[in-house]
Amino acid sequence: MLEILTQKQGISLLVFYGLLMIFLSLLFSYKRKRDTAEFLLASRDVGVWTGAMSIAAAWIWAPALFVSSQKAFEQGLAGAFWFIFPNMLALIIFAPLALKIRKILPKGYTFPQFINLRHGKSVHFLYMVQFVILQICAFAIQILAGSTLIHIVTGIPYVTIALILVSIVLSYSLVGGFRTSILTGYVQMLLIIIISAVTVFLVFINSGFETLSAGLGGVSGNFGNIFDPWVFYSFGIATTIGLLAGPVGDQMHWQRAYSLKTNKDVIKTFVIAAGLFAVVPILLSVLGFIGAGKVILDGWVIPNSQMVGPITVSMLLPVSAMIIFIVMLLSGLLSTLNSILCAVASLAVIDIYNPGKQLSETGNDNDPKKVTIARISMAVMAILGLLIALIPGLQILHLFLFYATLRASTFVPTVMTLLWPKLKSRAVFVSVLLSMILGAPLMGLGAVIKNVHVSVAGSLLTVIIGFLGCYFLSKTIYKKDYDSEKYSLQNQEK
Repeated sequence: MLEILTQKQGISLLVFYGLLMIFLSLLFSYKRKRDTAEFLLASRDVGVWTGAMSIAAAWIWAPALFVSSQKAFEQGLAGAFWFIFPNMLALIIFAPLALKIRKILPKGYTFPQFINLRHGKSVHFLYMVQFVILQICAFAIQILAGSTLIHIVTGIPYVTIALILVSIVLSYSLVGGFRTSILTGYVQMLLIIIISAVTVFLVFINSGFETLSAGLGGVSGNFGNIFDPWVFYSFGIATTIGLLAGPVGDQMHWQRAYSLKTNKDVIKTFVIAAGLFAVVPILLSVLGFIGAGKVILDGWVIPNSQMVGPITVSMLLPVSAMIIFIVMLLSGLLSTLNSILCAVASLAVIDIYNPGKQLSETGNDNDPKKVTIARISMAVMAILGLLIALIPGLQILHLFLFYATLRASTFVPTVMTLLWPKLKSRAVFVSVLLSMILGAPLMGLGAVIKNVHVSVAGSLLTVIIGFLGCYFLSKTIYKKDYDSEKYSLQNQEK
């Protein structure tokens, strides 16, 4: 237990931060219309910088604020690089895919909606399984990780923290929907960048360049080469595949793509978001380097490498610094939780309540029932996620592996669906199903048994199955397929 703040200080901080977010939500949503497009997509009028800040904030999940420091501490420059670079690359690669979906389905809301129109109900069902399970598990893992970390630094009971966090994020999500997510995400990303920069600068001033330099190779001193082959093989390959699949398999990012004002804003917004995101893990990795340097030079003992960031801050700065450090954690945590609730709302309204409708039926409308359904789905999502996070003995690894492996199974079929018009729907169905049954579980098994070779094999197998299945099955299917019978991109664009 690393009780840096008292329980009273911790509770006060949580309540104050929650009230601030609720106030901002009420302010942002004041006098806004309450139609479907406003609640689910902020009326499709989000600007470049607002969108970029929101995308970056949604891409920063709470544990990632600690992973950057942890990898820098354990594997030096190599570990930090193979965490930061794929994260940036994922958003950059997603940008042209986001632009493509807007051109194909300009009045769309969700990616599974397009899959339903393009490939039919069977493929849509598989995608919905992946997308919905991802949101539920991602919500639970945020609560699990965030509550655990706040419990460690404050001593507040885990269940109390979990209940407070869910109450806060649900309260302001219900008020303004996606508009709230975009604008509070902007504020939260601003807080994360400022707090990271100030904290790291003060820690560096109190430790010195010598300590930083000593830790660039990690705590063992063996990983000063960014392109260390072992780190690339054992960590880089699986991490890169998993992160590239991240935005593609997550409605949060398709939702943000659809919310931007014009097509010309899409590429620019996601590239800026990638740069904004990178600032944070680059800064926080410095805490890991300094922690490693302190172990090497001064004999520090870091009992938990995942906590090297807050431990380094607490050892070198006063308690007030830890308070703002927790504010940064809350910003990353609540931004992602809020984004998950909004993503679930869009899936519930478009793909569950009103599936398979044509474009004329999914544009702007004033149906209050859809907004009500969106809010109910948010509440159901919050309850399900909380219940999972309260399961005794549940570990972050269990949830992460479960949804990360599923997400990877739709990665290649999604990219090929957008870029290859000749792709057949039956080929997509078989490829996704085989990836879920064969490749994805192998990835998870490797992590559970801590066998790097199995994990890497599973990651590569998932991608190979997706590509070969889609390509060769599409070449061998000669009968009329669902996509050629019922769906025409040209007709939809008209």
